[in-house]
Amino acid sequence: MQSDIINFATKLLSKCIPIKVQYFKMANWDFSNFEEDSDFSSMINHHLLKCIKPYLKQCETSTITNIITPFHTHHYVLCISKDDNEHLVVGPFVENPITDDLVYPIINNLNLNLDYASKLKLYYQSLPSIDRSTVYEILFTINEYITKNENPPHLNTVDLSILPKQDSSYDLFVKDLNRTSMYKKLEERYAGEDRLLSYITKGDIVLAQKEFAKNPISHSEIIRTKDSLRNAKNLLLSANTLFRRAAYIGGVPPLYLDELSEKWAIKIEQALSLELLNSFPIQMINSYCLLTKEHSLSKYSPIVKQALMFINLNISSNLTVKKVAFEVGLSPDYLTRLFKKELGVNIITYINRKRIDTSLELLKNVNLSIEEIGDLIGLSNTSYFYTIFKREIGVSPKQYRNSLKSK
Repeated sequence: MQSDIINFATKLLSKCIPIKVQYFKMANWDFSNFEEDSDFSSMINHHLLKCIKPYLKQCETSTITNIITPFHTHHYVLCISKDDNEHLVVGPFVENPITDDLVYPIINNLNLNLDYASKLKLYYQSLPSIDRSTVYEILFTINEYITKNENPPHLNTVDLSILPKQDSSYDLFVKDLNRTSMYKKLEERYAGEDRLLSYITKGDIVLAQKEFAKNPISHSEIIRTKDSLRNAKNLLLSANTLFRRAAYIGGVPPLYLDELSEKWAIKIEQALSLELLNSFPIQMINSYCLLTKEHSLSKYSPIVKQALMFINLNISSNLTVKKVAFEVGLSPDYLTRLFKKELGVNIITYINRKRIDTSLELLKNVNLSIEEIGDLIGLSNTSYFYTIFKREIGVSPKQYRNSLKSK
């Protein structure tokens, strides 16, 4: 009967909280299983087992123990029966996000290879963040139901989050690294990343490509799984986020960033080979640099930047100088002078050029009539659309589309 209750409680917990819940007879655990395996996940399990050893020495029936691992992750363990070695384990989870300020001291404290930094960061991102009191309350209720004891269970803590640097229990994973070279390598790696992102922020394709050539993105730096394709995709998705952020700092409006970022996310997920994925990083860098170069608003004054954002977001509507001026809180005449001074063209010329730029993309990529495209870019007067298009491009929209078909 009790086993049925435990199984039900385990399934119910798994549905209620986003944390792994497992029922164990701890005496059956083989502590030697992980001794010869240096895989990242096995290393995590190895350290957890090192934490469970002192737990088993002090646990008592109806005791809830908070195990804090050397990686500052939490496991809550309810000792259902000490005599039968029955335990309910909830974890791992974190209470607060683990930042770089903690990742590198952990690596330093355990004398781990510096290559574990990126793996640890992704590991922490995969863990749920939840208040420990929530887990405690759930286990308290389960204990009360199983033991029929209304008194609060004992609460213990096994805290191995701070260990001596030379603790012999971690010798298996200690790397004999020169501390100076380790930190130098760390500094060089992050300096290279910062330089690459700064070039994307400036839209400098040449320097970005040179920096990437010196420090290429390698999917071997992330947590290894059996699926190498998934590893490569995870790394590229992370790079996509960093590149998008760099372009945003460079002044690119979110509208363009979301469009490009979504495009790359879809391409990455749909890729079927490592060869294809390996070709993506330089393409991504180029595309974000070009986006920054073409759409960055950072060089403009706040008022003109606000006006440009409004125009870009409302390009399909009936835009007028008066509407744009009202949006930014200036008189039409004053805004016109500012606009002309900073962009070298008047507002209407800029609006029409943006519309034509948009129409070029639509003519290339969608099967809509010329009239429908005109409506989408705010030029419902087809004759006016033809006039502006030919003035800017040199041919009519129809001629331009036909030229694409002949290529």
